[in-house]
Amino acid sequence: MVVFLTELDPRARVKGSRDGLGAQPIWSAMGRPLIGNLTTVTRDLAGFITLLVGLRLAELGPAQDDAGRQAAFLVWEQMAGYVRHEVHSHRGFFGRQRVAARAAGASGTGGKVTLSAAPDRQILSNQKTDGLLGNYTAPARASALVAPGAPARLTPVAAAFVDATYLPRLATAWGRAAKDLTKALAAETVSFNLRPNSRRDAVAAVFGAPLTDDERDFYRRHLVNGGPHDQTESRQRRLATLIRLRRRQDGQLFGAYVAQLIADAEQHGWPDLAERLHRVAICESVLAPAAVLFSHLLSRDDAHLDEVVTDLRSQWGERLGSVRPEAAVLLPEQQWRDIAAALVEGDYPALVRALAQRNATVMRERGGGLPWLEVTDQDRLRVRFRDEPTDLPAADETRDLWWYPYFLPSLMDVVASVEEGAHE
Repeated sequence: MVVFLTELDPRARVKGSRDGLGAQPIWSAMGRPLIGNLTTVTRDLAGFITLLVGLRLAELGPAQDDAGRQAAFLVWEQMAGYVRHEVHSHRGFFGRQRVAARAAGASGTGGKVTLSAAPDRQILSNQKTDGLLGNYTAPARASALVAPGAPARLTPVAAAFVDATYLPRLATAWGRAAKDLTKALAAETVSFNLRPNSRRDAVAAVFGAPLTDDERDFYRRHLVNGGPHDQTESRQRRLATLIRLRRRQDGQLFGAYVAQLIADAEQHGWPDLAERLHRVAICESVLAPAAVLFSHLLSRDDAHLDEVVTDLRSQWGERLGSVRPEAAVLLPEQQWRDIAAALVEGDYPALVRALAQRNATVMRERGGGLPWLEVTDQDRLRVRFRDEPTDLPAADETRDLWWYPYFLPSLMDVVASVEEGAHE
């Protein structure tokens, strides 16, 4: 089974990526039995399409070595990004900020932009690691779209699909089998015209909506259902069915939506799926308030523990009713079980100390760094990593807290794109 311990979505990085409590392995382990192939950042169907077409074009091109094929892919990723921005108004792709800025400046160059794998022309600080190759290749491999090993190459099934589906669209302006495009991608620099023209429009057609029936079937099989090597015992396929049947409503709280999915799974006679979703909800009932409280504590340097506890009781009462007691048994690490028990019992002094101890363990495991938070012998908080001030939510608001993704938003987005035929 391929296991991903991915960084949080960059759009959530301000609040989550530092992960001073080491929560990521916990929520990831809870999410993987439900969703086996996607990561927190692989939410974009058009990103997968860009990857597949780019790898195929690089393989068909004249480059004689892996470095040349990689460079060709990076140029294709740039070209696709400009077209997605200019023609389709897509927003959720890697490098969009640089693409938008350079596209805006193209009015002074006759609508043309320069594409190149050279560092100064890349659309990310390191396009190889921070773009599609670095983020989408492993999930595509888990979905049986990219073959095992390095460098990345399509599986025969994926290559045949690209040849039958996307190369004909490109061939309308780039020659048979997109030969002119593969040749252009291998050049040191490419001058690409963003104004309406047949070659730009042929690239745009790769991302055309709605999806064809063949596209929808292909991506449903490989991405939505987890691929032919799915390791979730069909839970991902069944979860995707529930997501398709019950879309999350605008403004609906995420926890309420998960509760609906649990009820739907039970109604469909899928107790194993309901149980796994229930475990996620139990886990989050601890992780979310723990994360919020820890962030709050990082803004309370030199505060006395008694003062902090008084503030906690003022906001949360004697105990948080939203915390599931089962978490004290379900969570896999003793320190997290201690945090859960302190939340369940309303033992706020023990809770603050448990969070500090958890952070000390995380820092030690990361190489011996000093803890961000300590409780001194004088019962005062010592904060070494100060965060922006974070207010504690009221007790009734903690019921609605949902802090970690468990890969659920990624599956929801891919299901919506595949079933509705819209990339963005």
